[in-house]
Amino acid sequence: MGGLAFIAADTVMPVMVKSLGGPSWLISLMPTMLIFGIGWPSLFTAHYAERLPRVKPFILATGFLQRMPYLVAALSLFFLIEKYPLIVLFFVALAPFVSGMITGLNFAAWMKLISRIIPENRRSSSWAMRNVITSGIGICAGGIILSVLKRSPGPAGYGILHLISFGFCMLSYVLQAMLHEMPSPDQSHAARYNLGENLRSLPALIKFDQRFRNFLCMRMLTLGIYIMTPFLAIHALSILEKGEDFLGHFVIAQMLGGIVGNIMAGFLGDRYGGKLPLVIARIILLAVSLMAVVNTTEWGFMTIFFLFGLGFNSDHVGMSTMSIEISPTDRIVTYISLLYATTAPSMLAVAAVSAVVRELTGQLAPAALLSATALALSLFFLRRIKEPRKQKAH
Repeated sequence: MGGLAFIAADTVMPVMVKSLGGPSWLISLMPTMLIFGIGWPSLFTAHYAERLPRVKPFILATGFLQRMPYLVAALSLFFLIEKYPLIVLFFVALAPFVSGMITGLNFAAWMKLISRIIPENRRSSSWAMRNVITSGIGICAGGIILSVLKRSPGPAGYGILHLISFGFCMLSYVLQAMLHEMPSPDQSHAARYNLGENLRSLPALIKFDQRFRNFLCMRMLTLGIYIMTPFLAIHALSILEKGEDFLGHFVIAQMLGGIVGNIMAGFLGDRYGGKLPLVIARIILLAVSLMAVVNTTEWGFMTIFFLFGLGFNSDHVGMSTMSIEISPTDRIVTYISLLYATTAPSMLAVAAVSAVVRELTGQLAPAALLSATALALSLFFLRRIKEPRKQKAH
């Protein structure tokens, strides 16, 4: 949903929450709120989605609700800010989490739909094209953020951004409804699992599937980048002595990097599989973490956000591609649900570490170095995973 660029989790949301009086621990949660919300609900719907001959009606039913929290946040910023600022902070901060929880109900089913309608050798480029469109919207969003926050600084401006974001999210819902889904030819195996049986099968999936276990470790450690990112934009604005409207420039740089990252990852992913884009993403994000420690210039920060967008989107394409290809076809919903559920505790841990480091030091450098360490460990586990397409070839 490209509309979320108007309230970008890595740049706009932390600054917004800070301006509304949010504490450091809440600011540190903002980049991961949506992902954390997605993390666990699909475990309780996986058994149901796996045996559905068509998953699109289920996706549409929950998809409408997942967009509503952003409308509620927008209205609260317009009408409640003067009398109930804490309630507004509550609505704004929880909007991505609540939206993520509802998204989590259908997320793995959405991945199943993607695996069904897109051929294996076109998945990376399809994810990349989707993300390029998102990044294109994001570039426009950067200019609009700059203009809106300059003309309407504070809650009113953020309310406008939420309203624009909601409008784009509803447009994506209409386009989603236009997708054509073919029914699955065989659901017999998945139909044998009820909720209890599916949940009881999860420990065995982790215990006996070494490749999936390494993939889980790799993904959880990748989230270490979020030790640094909640305070990166705040740090940059402070160093450069710029106002909040300057966030628009960072968003534009990040989205331009996203376009480059998506094109690169789509090309490499279609030809070589999802692992290579993941390797490149970790190297780039590790470099971003180290650059953030020493940079003090405007162009340096623009480069950092550009590279962050490049690495983040390359990771997204590689992760989306590889998560489908390492999952057995008849259990794909359960595997992807488990993947996101097991990363949820990591996100809480990362947010806690980020907040503690910020409170104890007030500096970005310790958080950036911890992020770099986590990314290096993530690369170690990634190297232990064989590319699924090479295994199929043998």
